[in-house]
Amino acid sequence: MFLSVAFVLAATVYGGASMPIDKESLALNGRWSVQDSCLCASAPAVSISFNAKTTEVTFDIEGEARFLFEIDGKPQKYVTVTDRKKQKFSTPKDGKPHTYRLVKVSESNPGKFCIHGIDLGKKGSFAEKPKASSRRIEFIGDSFTVGYGVEGKGPEDGTPFEKTNASKSYAFILSESLRADYHVNAVSGRGLVRNYANIVPEWTLETLYDYTMMGVPEQDANTERWDFERFHPQVVVVFVGINDFQGEPPYADVGKFKQAYVKLLDRLRALHPGVKFLLVATKTWPNDDLGGVVEGIYNDQVAAGKTDILYKFVYTENTALHGHPSENSQKELANTLRPLVARLGGWLSR
Repeated sequence: MFLSVAFVLAATVYGGASMPIDKESLALNGRWSVQDSCLCASAPAVSISFNAKTTEVTFDIEGEARFLFEIDGKPQKYVTVTDRKKQKFSTPKDGKPHTYRLVKVSESNPGKFCIHGIDLGKKGSFAEKPKASSRRIEFIGDSFTVGYGVEGKGPEDGTPFEKTNASKSYAFILSESLRADYHVNAVSGRGLVRNYANIVPEWTLETLYDYTMMGVPEQDANTERWDFERFHPQVVVVFVGINDFQGEPPYADVGKFKQAYVKLLDRLRALHPGVKFLLVATKTWPNDDLGGVVEGIYNDQVAAGKTDILYKFVYTENTALHGHPSENSQKELANTLRPLVARLGGWLSR
């Protein structure tokens, strides 16, 4: 059975043709652009999953990205796509339905990738769509949240594209352990109001956050805006500010940063009534300003009567690529934040 992401026979955005499909068989995690001819995304850890009875699965993928293919929640294979490719995976031959998931493990940049079709072979068939979780978490952050360079065994071991793995980030690990649906809205090198080394100053997280594909606006400012009605998180983990206050000066203006931070919280409260927040900070170099600034925001929120918010300062072992958290550090970070997220979501086991 061939599942092509199109309603009618139509040219795809990259050329070629597609066949009609039923998107209702697919479960999507993260921000996706659902287009007539394809499904497109750029965020780390976005995933597409489905139940099927088949002896093979082939994804028609275009873009530049790395992916993890899973069967029944177990990792099977990593693949890299640099152009357009029909990537085939072997599957169990037991004649039973299984759950398949493709997870993007690379960074929001460069740009987007698109899935034009999913082929289950001549005898394959889709089963009931995977059920959505009753738990929903959003993560807003930077390279620490992306899982940037996590597989690097040292500060110069490999390239970001090779060593970044969002499936080994605290955000993914935490979400999986709580069996929660998730959105990871994070871009490496970006701060809330000031980017690392002041790169592309017009494209901070504050600006990028409105877009469906946060890796695209630098090339196409008219790209699709996100519809916030499509996903209402119960808990939002806000781990931003490292790039605002780290590296070479000038750093972010503290007043401007606080104003943007509080504006984001208030906006999320309006978009998602009843949402809870976990504010996270860590050490920054050379002035170590971030923790005090974010803790100050938290204290102001509590003093103003807000009861929907917690704060946590975390320490990380930054021994992976370019001084980023290692695999062990990402696991420890997930373990540290999990009980706080579960408390906010009302998901603590008794």
